[in-house]
Amino acid sequence: MEQEIKKINRSIKIYPVFASFTGDMIFFVPIDTLFLTLVKGLNASQITAMTMVALLVCIIFQKVILAIIKKVGNVNSLRIGACLLVLTSFILTFGKSFPLMLLYKSINEIAVMFLNMDEIILKNNLKAVGRNEDYYKIRNKSKIMYSIITLFTALVAGQLFNTNHYLPMYLSIIIYILLSVVAFLYYEAKTQKTKIEEKSNKNVKITSIMFLVILSNAVFYSIVKMGQNNSKLFMQYDFQNFLSIEMVTYYITTIVFISRIARLAGNIIFGKIYSKIKDKMSIVLTVCLSMAFLLLIIGHYINTVFIYKVIIMSLGFFLILATRDSFQIYIEDVALDISNKDEQQKTIINIEVYRRIGTLILSAIFTLILMKYEMIVIEVLLFALAVIEIFVNKKLCNRLQKLKCN
Repeated sequence: MEQEIKKINRSIKIYPVFASFTGDMIFFVPIDTLFLTLVKGLNASQITAMTMVALLVCIIFQKVILAIIKKVGNVNSLRIGACLLVLTSFILTFGKSFPLMLLYKSINEIAVMFLNMDEIILKNNLKAVGRNEDYYKIRNKSKIMYSIITLFTALVAGQLFNTNHYLPMYLSIIIYILLSVVAFLYYEAKTQKTKIEEKSNKNVKITSIMFLVILSNAVFYSIVKMGQNNSKLFMQYDFQNFLSIEMVTYYITTIVFISRIARLAGNIIFGKIYSKIKDKMSIVLTVCLSMAFLLLIIGHYINTVFIYKVIIMSLGFFLILATRDSFQIYIEDVALDISNKDEQQKTIINIEVYRRIGTLILSAIFTLILMKYEMIVIEVLLFALAVIEIFVNKKLCNRLQKLKCN
């Protein structure tokens, strides 16, 4: 028993570092478009196609991935995910054709599905040592570490790329090889299976709440993902009415860099208030998200003093980044709390899949809108969706409170 507790505590300590380094290809993301266009020779439509194909692959192979996870278990799934990251980094670095880039992106998305089992491992390990309430705190710690690491790589990746186009990728390969070794140090607490008989009406309530959890997460994630990408372009087009291309580039890169600091600050601030507001967390975050798009819209219509436009639109963009991680952690915590142990894997996979479906739908809608209308229409639609999301989360909050009272 003592030996098992040591293994559990070791896994809990490993988690923040492992999760922060597997959150993204940290040396690749800052120079991704540069690497794919200048080194791999891809164009914008091919890069977009990579993302679309990868999302479809995950959606199509959802049941296959889940079956494998159930067969091999959470820890082995984590190891598979880590090994797939090594494979993707090699394909991305040394692959020379567009089909290989499609393969890289698809395998990378599948790897993420397997790696998400680390959330279940963490939750079960904390429960085993009586630290169930620490889930948000430790997950948030990993996000803070990720923010600090990406802040550093955002500064150095460009310089490394200019020195040698492949240098950031070589570093990525080394990191993922080390992480695949670390994955074999993971351990998940063994729990005895107990047969729990529940009333049918309680099962219905949990199913209803789970639907709201998945719906809320899919909508929020899609808004943030599409809002982050489109708002950056929205600001770029707005600034071009006042500045030269060189100055617009300077402003946008500066705003993106500061937004990484905003993401870090958001994780710290929301991490501190989570213990006080608990189930109201999702409402607070969605209100902040609504404010983000409102600020971007207001900033768009300021045409007298340019610096006011920059400040107001930048604040909106920063709020999008500041809310991103905290909502994801909150939803995971709720979903794993109300799921039976046998359903946890399916729950996490469903959350990931519906995130992708939501992003895919919004991406298609926005593509059609932009064929006829200006970018401001996208921002107004994102604001409207964020307001609707407030009411979805208010309903979720009420359902959770009722469930706890029963």
